[in-house]
Amino acid sequence: MKSCLLPLFFALIIGHQLACSSQAKMYRCPPCGFDCHHEHFNAPGKCPVCAMTLIEVVDPQFDGYQMQKVTITNGTIQLHAAYYTPVETDIRGALILAHGSAPTEFRDLSYYIQLGTRLNMAVLAYDKRGVGQSSGKYQFFNVAESEVWFELLASDILACLDWLEERPEIINKKIGLLGGSQAGWIMPLAASKTDQIDFMIIGEGAAVSAGEEHYFSQLSGDGSGEGVSIAEADQALSNFAGEKGFDPAPILPELKVHTLWFFGTEDPVIPVDASIRALQAMNNPYFKIQLLENGNHDFINVATKEPYDLSAFIKPWLQQTGMIE
Repeated sequence: MKSCLLPLFFALIIGHQLACSSQAKMYRCPPCGFDCHHEHFNAPGKCPVCAMTLIEVVDPQFDGYQMQKVTITNGTIQLHAAYYTPVETDIRGALILAHGSAPTEFRDLSYYIQLGTRLNMAVLAYDKRGVGQSSGKYQFFNVAESEVWFELLASDILACLDWLEERPEIINKKIGLLGGSQAGWIMPLAASKTDQIDFMIIGEGAAVSAGEEHYFSQLSGDGSGEGVSIAEADQALSNFAGEKGFDPAPILPELKVHTLWFFGTEDPVIPVDASIRALQAMNNPYFKIQLLENGNHDFINVATKEPYDLSAFIKPWLQQTGMIE
């Protein structure tokens, strides 16, 4: 599974347009499949490890919002985070952002941060464990190690939750989780371990096991355009007999957390049809499925080539479920 590319694209655009750059510029490698996600450079050029073009290190800023850099401790792990709060308007709630499978910093989550700011939410985003200025060791997606790795990532979310609950401005506010792709496994896992998470918004996350998702994406080409059709991969998935790795099946039916699931009908990265079938079979009254007709894994309508405005779905859902007024 790859993480969403469109939010990363928006992160770069938003960051470059909105951030101040009065200090000396620094550069880093974009999220990639090589072990170079801790390095920062003082000049533009190519990454010496993966040869990708370096991008400027920019802290995204948003109109009407202030940002505070914070460090969140989870045992021996130090998570480097950014906390965004509105300056002149009341906070309607709080969001903790979760990562996809890529080695991403908080800066790469600007797309999701902006979704939160449109709702007048406080937003907490952090560098993924082992990435950027967060300590620990980053783990690339691996079915065999998915259970252990996902437990660690879920514990990072819970550490962020503990930190957020100590903020006086968040008292009596609803707290939710927002993320896409791999975060669709991590967020429910974290939510299953606490009663302090009020809602979740999952963008293109699988509701089947890590092994099944990996098998599907191998068949479909994981968005590369070189695999079989989505329909063919879905049909073949019914014969899957491999290692499942992390499986959300025991968790999801028992979750009493309002959850909005986004699925694109043209997503070749995750098994959308199988995930929808699984969720429908669970019949969890706290879950709502929002289909994005012709949507791909990056929230793009492949027919119109236009991105979906997820906030148009999120805000009324939050109001209907009583998460915001």
